[in-house]
Amino acid sequence: MNNSRVPILLHNKVMSCLRSHLLIANQFFHCTFDEPQIFYRQKGSIAGCALLNKWQIQINLNMLLENSDDFINEVIPHELAHLITYKQFGRVKPHGKEWQSVMTQVFRLDAKRTHSFSLPKPTQQNRYHYHCQCQEHLLTKIRHNKIQHKQIQYCCKRCGEVLKQISSS
Repeated sequence: MNNSRVPILLHNKVMSCLRSHLLIANQFFHCTFDEPQIFYRQKGSIAGCALLNKWQIQINLNMLLENSDDFINEVIPHELAHLITYKQFGRVKPHGKEWQSVMTQVFRLDAKRTHSFSLPKPTQQNRYHYHCQCQEHLLTKIRHNKIQHKQIQYCCKRCGEVLKQISSS
């Protein structure tokens, strides 16, 4: 667990939520699931990620810090449900009927595929300015590099034109 930047109170709330839902799953399935490791690494717009084979949950630290209790109560059970689903049903669709049943029947929660948390504001130095006929686009460093190395072209969803970088002069 990488919790050097996580306030202890917040980490304890994460672990409490994890353990209470793990207990519910253990009782429901009449077995004992191991406690997964929690890592605070995730960046960007992904709230969390369940690493099935490693029995780990990665958490977006920035989103956790900004949304604390709501984030914990939604994301921890969501990611734990992926791990439980994997142990009980094997490899299935990530948000398929098996995962949905763990969320609704076991945890008694809504089976939401995506979160609605505000995203941390990206720093301008990590965004690249591109344009098309109808608007300006901010692209991530990864997308910018793919364009620069001629691996891909991105088109505007509105007008369909290939995006061109705005010169930085």
